[in-house]
Amino acid sequence: MLFIQDQFLRAAPVSGGMGEFLMKKMGWRAGEGLGKHREGTVEPIVIDFKTDRKGLVADGEKTQKSGNLVMMKDLLGKHPVSALMELCNKKKWPQPEFVMVLHSGPDHRKNFLFKVVVNGCEYQPQTASPNKKHAKAMAATVALQAMGEIAGDSMHSGPQFTAATST
Repeated sequence: MLFIQDQFLRAAPVSGGMGEFLMKKMGWRAGEGLGKHREGTVEPIVIDFKTDRKGLVADGEKTQKSGNLVMMKDLLGKHPVSALMELCNKKKWPQPEFVMVLHSGPDHRKNFLFKVVVNGCEYQPQTASPNKKHAKAMAATVALQAMGEIAGDSMHSGPQFTAATST
């Protein structure tokens, strides 16, 4: 990357072309500054290259790892919400009801927390999620873990969960 950066910094200024033609048509001459009083910059602007792959992050924000989003495809390729729906159909229970418990954060960094009511019992994860789909899947996973349908350690890289009981 350093070679490419040096190549552009050492390159000769561009001369000719459509831009120069149009500027000359408007009265500009080589070596003069731009603007009404000809006080603008004469030298080309030096390019500052960004060679790393890091993005911009505001102070106080932590970069979000996408490792916990991989856990959604479990249960032999089924999504946890689908697996929970199928379990309810199989046991002749009413369809699970997903209820949003928490909706917080600024527009660019929302947090969602859902609970799921399955056959009268409420299940809710301990942590919020960055999007609604992930929050519903986490709630479904907590319910499936509590019912013994999936192992509790199947969420090896994700947060810990507990089941909430209905009062």
